[in-house]
Amino acid sequence: MSNRLPGQTGPALVRGAPLWTPSRILLWACVGIGTLGVALALRHLVIEPHDIGMTCVNDAAPWWCTPRQGIVMMHIWEIWGWAGLVGGGLGLVFRWRWAIWLGFVMSLMGLVLYNADLAAVGLMLTCLRLPRAS
Repeated sequence: MSNRLPGQTGPALVRGAPLWTPSRILLWACVGIGTLGVALALRHLVIEPHDIGMTCVNDAAPWWCTPRQGIVMMHIWEIWGWAGLVGGGLGLVFRWRWAIWLGFVMSLMGLVLYNADLAAVGLMLTCLRLPRAS
């Protein structure tokens, strides 16, 4: 009995392993690129600019300073890295799809937004689970 799909010319499938179709690969690549784009925009347009930080220090700070402060606090408390680490760990152990996505997205955010140590481990755990993610 062959483990090949009809018309498949590549290596035989491992039992129970889902097939990585081009559309699925494209989805993961687009989500990854989009996440990195959002993280870079947050870092370079919202968090780092000195003028924005000085505007938010004033008593008459604009409305958008509160969400900015929340993003900065997520960096200080290492939320990005911890969420990536927990998501990657849960995805690896329990095979939960939402945890794999959480680990992937939050780890990429953490790599760009100053939580690279925890986020790198979370991304590694997520990548260990990806070949068999359903």
